[in-house]
Amino acid sequence: MKSLYKIIAISLISGSQYFAQTPDSLPVIYVPGIMASPLYDDINNNNQLAPEEKAWFGPQFITHCLWLKPNGIDPDGNYNIKVAPLRNDTANTLRDELLDVPMDLFKGFFDNMEAHGYILDDYDDNHNEGENLFCFTYDWRKNNFTNAELLSFFIDSVKNWTGINQVNLVGHSMGGIVSKTCINNFDKSRIKNIVFIATPNLGAPEVLTVMLKGKLFEWLNFINEIEWPVTRSLARNLPSCYQLIPSFSYFNLNLNNGYSSGVEIYSECLQIPGGNYLNYSELINYLRDYETCLMGIETLNDGLLDASEIFKEDIDTVDFGQINVFNIVGHNQLTIGKNKIITGGFPTYCNTVEYSRNLNGDFTVPVRSAELINGKIFEHTYYVSDIKHHELPGSQETLTILLGIFSDPPNYNFPQFSNPPASYSGITDVENEILTANSFYLSQNFPNPFNPRTVIGYQLPVSSDVKIKVYDVLGNEIATLVDEYKPAGSYEVEFNTASLSSRTGLALTSGVYFYQLKTGNFIKTKKLILIK
Repeated sequence: MKSLYKIIAISLISGSQYFAQTPDSLPVIYVPGIMASPLYDDINNNNQLAPEEKAWFGPQFITHCLWLKPNGIDPDGNYNIKVAPLRNDTANTLRDELLDVPMDLFKGFFDNMEAHGYILDDYDDNHNEGENLFCFTYDWRKNNFTNAELLSFFIDSVKNWTGINQVNLVGHSMGGIVSKTCINNFDKSRIKNIVFIATPNLGAPEVLTVMLKGKLFEWLNFINEIEWPVTRSLARNLPSCYQLIPSFSYFNLNLNNGYSSGVEIYSECLQIPGGNYLNYSELINYLRDYETCLMGIETLNDGLLDASEIFKEDIDTVDFGQINVFNIVGHNQLTIGKNKIITGGFPTYCNTVEYSRNLNGDFTVPVRSAELINGKIFEHTYYVSDIKHHELPGSQETLTILLGIFSDPPNYNFPQFSNPPASYSGITDVENEILTANSFYLSQNFPNPFNPRTVIGYQLPVSSDVKIKVYDVLGNEIATLVDEYKPAGSYEVEFNTASLSSRTGLALTSGVYFYQLKTGNFIKTKKLILIK
């Protein structure tokens, strides 16, 4: 019954015109981004993955089983990391994984495609049901060239399973990098359409925040100052992280920058003590010498850093041949664009990073990095506003575009998504408020709808007394999330209805609630939706 309601809802939102479109006969392969494929430590080595064996993101994470050797490959010895789901593992299927972290973020994509006639791969060896929707999960820690080679094998498998000679690729985030690498190095005639969604073609400053500070998911990093040493240690030997560091083209302001202005802000990717911003070569040299502390406990991996330079140069320009290229770019979300090195004091003198959301983007990837492929903007580039990075694949806007691209005959004309943002640094939210580093800001909670937890971001241009409270539709106060004096900066706070229930005995029902930021003369209220 829930599936029926979902299809009806999608129908009402999409409009009947999309049901009138006939999908083409080609299978669709979805390629998720970094940290988006589940990894298990199959300690019994029996190809039957159990919940207690889940390493990303699950209980085995703290055992360091995901750590790689300095050369970026698996450690020696008893090592059984496997990418889920395993084919023919009936106890843990793709549908099971879509209900849990990390793949639950993309369940909307597969639900939407199924609601419009696609049949999801059941991850067994029976392909007689007309399956034409596939997901390529992979070990996102590894070299993206290695994963591109595995994707090439997967494309061949899908061709054999379906009996069709071409596929459509949909690459989200780093999945777009894997797809682009596959196209660059292997048989491109097998691919008819490639759709990039929020792909960091020029890299993303946020990866520096992860590697130097230890910042992880927003919902695990409630305030800017939190450090995650375990994340820094893991990222140190992950080739994929190094390959997402902003590239030379990221700093090259002579590229075709579309219709946007203010690109000089991209030169402020990393600021060192003393106030100087580093250019590209200075950034790479700085990372080679970087140490978290004078004691040398944490350094970066020079070998992987050098190898990533070769990789980024190799895919800076890709020959797509006869492949139709489509690009979906998210904007109107405050996105990390600057990392500032902070040097601590006695006795450790440890370095850390203070990051700023000073760019227009999708909250993770800046607009310019997402929209420039081969240093230019391709004809079929679509701009989707006010949707965060991980929500883009499952959004109604993306579904509309995909159904058009994959229909027979195809439709590439979407004027509602044709206008790029006015600039890279100016951001306008849904109420048309201009957001700058010198303004108060309350973000839309993410995810929304949610259950049981969601994260709310906010920005303070000056030090202020801050209150953030949650109310029901009758105006009754449900929870106080923040009530304290805070320095100027960007922050996130979690609202967890499960914790609220255990702490107060108040069990919230499904429905609309409101949260309000109040500081000085600034008051802003937005709604959130709880679905159980």
